[in-house]
Amino acid sequence: MNRNFSTEAIILSIKSSGENNSTVTLLTKSNGILYATLYGGPKSKMKSLVTTWNSGVIYLYENPTVKGLKITDFDVKNYHSSFSQNLFKLWAASLVAEISIKTKCAGSNEQCFNLVSGFLDGLELVNEEQGKLGLIRFLWRYLELMGIQPSAHDCGGCGESFFDQQFENHNISYYNVNENCFTCSDCGGNIPIKTSAIKYLWAISVLQPAEVRKIQIDEEAYFQIKQVVFFLIEHSLEQKLNSIETGVGIL
Repeated sequence: MNRNFSTEAIILSIKSSGENNSTVTLLTKSNGILYATLYGGPKSKMKSLVTTWNSGVIYLYENPTVKGLKITDFDVKNYHSSFSQNLFKLWAASLVAEISIKTKCAGSNEQCFNLVSGFLDGLELVNEEQGKLGLIRFLWRYLELMGIQPSAHDCGGCGESFFDQQFENHNISYYNVNENCFTCSDCGGNIPIKTSAIKYLWAISVLQPAEVRKIQIDEEAYFQIKQVVFFLIEHSLEQKLNSIETGVGIL
């Protein structure tokens, strides 16, 4: 049996293990979350390549004796160097990594990898304000992967479409925590959210990413969407996310 294999991977975290070794958390396209050991001192070539947020093709050896994985090589394709220079980008990447690990890729390794890879690559190219919208777009799409994304087209109470003409003058709608749905102003709910914000979420679901990036939303709608998506993910996990808790004021 061939114990050597390779896969597309993103380095999510690195922790020291022993005097010169490290335990590396990988998000891989074929196997989801993997933990592998990187051997060697700080001056080794591999230490400089295997750095948090780097992505590319990782080469692994499955050691039958210790029942663990060893990193033998890493062909880096993307370095994401701007993350270390911007606090928002760093915390946003950390949040995405934490969600991927704690949800175990939401049971869909390849889809999770593609979402995370696309987000990190995009985050590298944009400024902080663009990155903030990119983060809520990622989280909204990830909620679909988790199977808990509420419909952003119809009111969960009366069933009417938020795009019907009768709702044109209804600026405020709601998110209903108990039913995990958006509701119109007539049906009411727990968390107020602009109807325009709900329509933006619908656009994320149905339009091409390039088209969605052209849509602008105001600051209030942005914060309302962020409140809802953060709540949904933490509620589904039944725990607080460290990245959100420590990143207050940054994310």
